[in-house]
Amino acid sequence: RILYVFGICGLFASCRSQLELDERFKEYKNHGMWLVEFYAPWCGHCKQLEPIYREVAKELHQMGSPIRTAKLDCTRYSDIASEFSVRGFPTIMFISSDRRYTHRGDRSKEEIIEFALRAQGPTVRKLSSIGKFNEALSQHSDSVFFLFIGNDDEQNDFFKKYSASADLHAISSYFYYGKRNIIETRQIQRHPTLLVFKDHQYFEYMPPDGVVTAASVEAWINRERYSAFPKTSGPGLNEMSNSAEFLVILAAEAKDLSDPSSKSARLYQVVKEVAFGQREKFHGRFQFVWMDETETVSSIAMSFLGSPSLMALRTSDHLYYMPEGTGSITVDQLGAFLDRVADGRETAYGGTSFLMRVRRLLFDIVSTIVSIWQASRWLFLLMFGLPTTIISIICYSLCCLETIDDGPADSDEDDDEDGEGSHGRLYDGPPPPLTSSQPSSPPSYDSVASGGAAPKAVDDKKNE
Repeated sequence: RILYVFGICGLFASCRSQLELDERFKEYKNHGMWLVEFYAPWCGHCKQLEPIYREVAKELHQMGSPIRTAKLDCTRYSDIASEFSVRGFPTIMFISSDRRYTHRGDRSKEEIIEFALRAQGPTVRKLSSIGKFNEALSQHSDSVFFLFIGNDDEQNDFFKKYSASADLHAISSYFYYGKRNIIETRQIQRHPTLLVFKDHQYFEYMPPDGVVTAASVEAWINRERYSAFPKTSGPGLNEMSNSAEFLVILAAEAKDLSDPSSKSARLYQVVKEVAFGQREKFHGRFQFVWMDETETVSSIAMSFLGSPSLMALRTSDHLYYMPEGTGSITVDQLGAFLDRVADGRETAYGGTSFLMRVRRLLFDIVSTIVSIWQASRWLFLLMFGLPTTIISIICYSLCCLETIDDGPADSDEDDDEDGEGSHGRLYDGPPPPLTSSQPSSPPSYDSVASGGAAPKAVDDKKNE
């Protein structure tokens, strides 16, 4: 036990800030509860998250939470990142001996703390009094929580189905149970029953044909676990994709919403009015969301979109729809656009075909390069400029290298070999031209017999 205490002390530098982990985390991961950020030093999103994550660590410490806040450099300890199936940066995970959850919501201080507290458990918590219920209402005024109203009978079949579904969605919502009296004068149609509190309202679960089934409870909780018009990010959008048939996504930067006269602020109000005011009409098939960046919708559309942008995404096959005149659209026009989308009368783009996947992959590569350039010019030059320069130098050296001609030496050797076995020929080319001292034809028998007199007479005649 003493060695364990000293090991923990040697692993960490401070209890009040985030802790920098190393390979010893493999030994201590099952001791206590951990909130770990898996990051890479070159990641621009990790650098943006750094001050927020420091505030999360400070806040959890001030709350007296037993959760240790830490971070791990995946470029140095890639084996640990592989063990936890880290696929991107930054990845925030809650880790304990019996629980392991990945944060897929917005990377804000409030959202990360909410994630940690939900993951801490227990999954279903008891509200024993009206005061506790009112405290839960106040605490979750801007979020969602579920409440089972029964007789404190944990063996009740309805309660078991509720608890099983709560375990599946433990990090996306809060789940409570209590008796009928804690909700005071609020009206319910059944007992026991299941309620959801969100958007300053409450809604009751109505079992199909009056029969409570595990499938219907799970489907209802899955559909109601988000507010009417929440803010989310890219990872949160992926998590939200199985909650509704269509996602209506508004991409508008938060700084533009502060100006009521801006197009972003006006479009935000239009979408909000449809999401809240026409809930009965669209809630069954549409989930409205707001994103504070345009990278995600640009990736979906495979085009660089500006702020604000509005689209409807069919989650089953990634077909997307975009209304005309987004900047001047009205509530009625948006409602008509969603009607056409639901009926299949609106032009669809995108999809999951092979060509679309290739196109999306190429766009993601280009957008990643652009994001690296925007995050750090020096990092971009290090990752792309330096390798390109080295390859260019190597290619230039290979193309401009002077070759050494070894032809004559080889030819001489070949000639020597040929001269020995080809009737005395010293070369394979045509014979050299004849000079005047070399007869063009061999001498006749008579000339040879006369000792060469005939050739000499010919020469004398020529001289004359």
